[in-house]
Amino acid sequence: MTSILSRYILRNVAVPAVISAVIVGFFIVGSTVRAQLKNVLDLFPPEQIQLLDVGRVALFALPALAGYVVPITFLFGVMMAFARMARNSELIAMKAAGIPLKRAILPVLICGALLSVVEWVIIDMAAPLAYSRMACMVALEMPLRLTLDMLPTGVMQEYGEWRVYIGQRDPDGTLRRITVVQQDKDGGASVFHAASARLIRDSEGSVLEMRQGHLIPADPSRHVTFEVLRQRVPAPRTGEIPDVVNSMSLRQLLTEERKLGGLFRETGSLPVAARWRNVQIELKDRLAFPLMCLAVCVAGAPIGARTSRTGRSYAYAAGLFIVAAYFILRKVSEPPLLLPTLPTILIGQIPNLLLIAWGAWLISRVDRV
Repeated sequence: MTSILSRYILRNVAVPAVISAVIVGFFIVGSTVRAQLKNVLDLFPPEQIQLLDVGRVALFALPALAGYVVPITFLFGVMMAFARMARNSELIAMKAAGIPLKRAILPVLICGALLSVVEWVIIDMAAPLAYSRMACMVALEMPLRLTLDMLPTGVMQEYGEWRVYIGQRDPDGTLRRITVVQQDKDGGASVFHAASARLIRDSEGSVLEMRQGHLIPADPSRHVTFEVLRQRVPAPRTGEIPDVVNSMSLRQLLTEERKLGGLFRETGSLPVAARWRNVQIELKDRLAFPLMCLAVCVAGAPIGARTSRTGRSYAYAAGLFIVAAYFILRKVSEPPLLLPTLPTILIGQIPNLLLIAWGAWLISRVDRV
């Protein structure tokens, strides 16, 4: 009987939680994808961004956003499930059958604890790896995929060490009215004008074969007319993969924290202090977000179990209140100054501990009329 009841309650929680995850995840992941692709637009023409690129960035962003999405959507699932059972008088029927509400919320609490463990694994293992793959894709893979003949026509574009203007592109790949500005080591520039050009690929990269044009070197008196001229095409510009704490595992963060702490105590350098604080904040969040699943569940489950027949609006409002309270507490408890690492981590757990304490008090009174 108890296992049947537990499965029934968790099924009721799972459906609205999954729906909420799809809706919330769509907007959060969408904003992350836009931010990441915006960084590559200076290196990669927007018309060359494929749907597959968007999908891959979204996929790589999911593990990093799990710390936000999973606790919030699970909380909404809990609130909606108990609100529905209250509207259908199922909670009253449970109490009439001698099943206390503490028993009704027990499987939800166990599920929240398990989700916290899963969150820990995702944030510590999957998220850093996914972030590294996404950064590599945006900074290196996508720009290196760009070839000179893919540049948009009618505008001057930078390609590697060149500035290139393409007047027209024929269906067969021939480039018309092309101008190439090539910087030299002395600060001057050579300008190539050609009526047409084609890109020839070889084992070393690619060569631009220009026809019927002229070359204006840095010294204009050396103007040269050519029928055919081949120039080795430089590699396209790529971005730099940022050295950020998001790509580090928990063990790497702890090693980095010890190294930076020792370096700061030796030098007192402000840049080292800023880097040390960033590592501390990331450690704080890595250890706080997994426990958020359990914290919001402990607070939300008894509220949902005691909800009256007020409908979905009450459930959403109560869920939003708990989420807002959590993030307000998180913002208020943010250490304003550089502190030792252990106090910083403990301060990060204040929102979780307060919600768990409040939820435990609500659970102790959940069966009272």
